[in-house]
Amino acid sequence: MINLDDRALTAALARIEQTTNDLPAIAEQTRAETLGHLIIGANANIYATQPGAYRRTGEYLRGLNATARTTALRATVIASNDADHARDVETGETGNLLQLQAQAAARSNPRAAFTLGRSGINWARPGPVITGAQAFAAYRLRELFVLKVRAVR
Repeated sequence: MINLDDRALTAALARIEQTTNDLPAIAEQTRAETLGHLIIGANANIYATQPGAYRRTGEYLRGLNATARTTALRATVIASNDADHARDVETGETGNLLQLQAQAAARSNPRAAFTLGRSGINWARPGPVITGAQAFAAYRLRELFVLKVRAVR
């Protein structure tokens, strides 16, 4: 037999409902942190690696972006890059985006840059900057929301 405490359940639901008012702030904080994650990922996968045949123009770094959107019950953060060669960097010559997304989601530390050995010399390898930042954003949105729910009394 399961006994449910109606007052406790109602209080828990009220805390969750009250926390939805914080979604815009949660989304904005996550957006800013995701942009930082993108920059760290670009450095780890491109700019801080051994140079190779291609001249580094900084176009990829300038193309990084993170945007936040909220509705009454949903917060979304999107990591992106509008540089022409962004997909080539992200997936490499033979990279599979779905496989990269699965790897990023399974990582034990989504805060760290996601690297697979891409460099100026190994430029054909995937450099999952955006994929790593997307996994970080999903992790961070959940983390911040849970913290807000726990803080409501």
